[in-house]
Amino acid sequence: MILGLITAAVMSWSGNLLEMVLHAGSLVKSSYPVALTLWFCIWIMINMVLGLVRPAWILTKVELLVIFGTIWIAGMMPGVGWMGYLIGALPAPHFFATPENRWEELFFDQLPMWAFPSPTAEIMDRFYFGLHEGESVPWGAWVMPVWWWFSGALALVGAGYFVVCIFHRQWVDAERLTYPLVQFPEDLVEGFDQGRRVPDILKKPVFWYGFAWTAGIILWNVINYWYPNIPRIDLFDNINVKSMYFAHNFPPFYARILPPVIGLGYLCSLDLLFSFWFFGILALLKVGTFTRTGLTIGLEGQPSKAGEIIALESHGAMTVLVIWSLWLARRHIRQVWQEARTGVRGDGPIPYRVAVIGLAFCAVYACSFLMKLGMSFHLAMGQLTLMFIAYFATVKYMAASGFGYLFPVWTKGGSFLKIVTGTARMSTGDLTALRLADSPVLFGGTRLQTLQMLPHHMRAMDNVVRGKGWVSGIVFAAFITAFIASAMTIIYYCYIESALFLRSWTLWEGPHGIFGGIATSLAVTEKTVFDPQKMGMWILGGTEATFLAVMRSRFAWWPFHPLGLAFQYTTGPRYYALSIFIVWAAKLIILRTGGPRLYEKAKPFFIGTVVGYAMGILAGMVIDLIWFPGEGHGFHNF
Repeated sequence: MILGLITAAVMSWSGNLLEMVLHAGSLVKSSYPVALTLWFCIWIMINMVLGLVRPAWILTKVELLVIFGTIWIAGMMPGVGWMGYLIGALPAPHFFATPENRWEELFFDQLPMWAFPSPTAEIMDRFYFGLHEGESVPWGAWVMPVWWWFSGALALVGAGYFVVCIFHRQWVDAERLTYPLVQFPEDLVEGFDQGRRVPDILKKPVFWYGFAWTAGIILWNVINYWYPNIPRIDLFDNINVKSMYFAHNFPPFYARILPPVIGLGYLCSLDLLFSFWFFGILALLKVGTFTRTGLTIGLEGQPSKAGEIIALESHGAMTVLVIWSLWLARRHIRQVWQEARTGVRGDGPIPYRVAVIGLAFCAVYACSFLMKLGMSFHLAMGQLTLMFIAYFATVKYMAASGFGYLFPVWTKGGSFLKIVTGTARMSTGDLTALRLADSPVLFGGTRLQTLQMLPHHMRAMDNVVRGKGWVSGIVFAAFITAFIASAMTIIYYCYIESALFLRSWTLWEGPHGIFGGIATSLAVTEKTVFDPQKMGMWILGGTEATFLAVMRSRFAWWPFHPLGLAFQYTTGPRYYALSIFIVWAAKLIILRTGGPRLYEKAKPFFIGTVVGYAMGILAGMVIDLIWFPGEGHGFHNF
């Protein structure tokens, strides 16, 4: 636990340093970040060294998995993961307000000033332009604003933790989720518990074949930094150079090859892989057709175009997935309630009475926090309900699929509330608070914080008999450690280097998007009303998902999973359809030709693919830090 917390603090510091100061790249792009793989591989190497020089100190499998959980939490926070948006937004409204953007006129009287630092020159100007000689960082001015945002986020983490505790045994025993993202670290550390100094997987040549092709491509491209005449291999380049347009008004198809998607996708079931790429391609065709024909839905004066139409369909499908999950777990929920009421310990990670009471407390605090931001009670309850739907669906189905790019539609529900229910009944305070809560300032954006790690951590710790309370507590300890370390790092570098000089999206464009969005919504004189047409599209998506779920439950051969529909036009299927198709086709051929035996023999190749990519990035970033400081080449992106 101590080693994990130290690593979490170092990750938070180094992640912000690499992204914001040295511009060596950001490793926070998915809910299963490359930073996690990179640092876990470093710990495996450390453990191998310990096995050679001091065998008695070698870490066991469970100890390494505890470290794995802590660094997963920390790996999501730096920079664009969350903390850059939070720290960057707090001084922004007063500093960037001008007569032209009318921020002060439109919403300053609605801002919860307790959530922002005092707008003085010593705090604001020094943050953006740097400290004068002899001045020190004004830490005291940041304590209370950061604390209040932290408390709201901690309530959401606590609520997610207690929900996962309630459903853990249902997911493991009754629904038998596969938890592929737990298989990956377990396979990497297999052998340490048997006294071996080198993990078993590193002794298999097929692992090194997978390692070589990804690490080799990255290292080959590094040569190009000194010798531009040597051609690069652009196979892993980001989506900006991988877009392909097939027809006018159709969205691009991204021919993006990303090794982590291919390597970890191999652990995902075939029907889910098929559904991801099939519905992803189908969504491109639907959006293109709607755009080409000019099709819109909605009442006069408040139409929804192609992107919103598909989002409404997806959100309806995602909602049905959550309702379906609750229906499947109805007997388990009844048992949890009975055991919580009678005080029986139950078979969950913690006593069910503690889980139910803790969930209620966290939900009440989260609702109170949203109301304190300026929302009415009904709007706060609606927002929390929609957040539960998005988080529950993403957390559960990441555990089922192992796909780290499950980014839910309208993560916190604010856009859904405005699009479907309208803004006519929302006050200025409602709209201001809704935008603040919906932004990455509160608990990050689409890349979930901590929650997606919870079911995997509990699954990995299932066999722990002694110290279950400790391994549960590490979740909150790691969250607090990473939050504090990341917040302090960003504040420090902004005052020392100046926030404007750091050239980070989260410190400039991000705040403009957040508060500019508030101003835009308040400047609109024509308010929208409840739209039955848009609600009808939402219901249609739910109906389609219900049909797919029923077909799957009745026919084992049915290939379409409603999860593909629920995430059809989100980042994962849009950007990585080709990578998903490649791993689906490869796994299908392997299973058809060699069955389970060949599947197990080929697995090290795909694990090596992920490890090689992470180690290649590590080598490239070290080279950037030594020879190209401040001019990094950005080894990993969408």
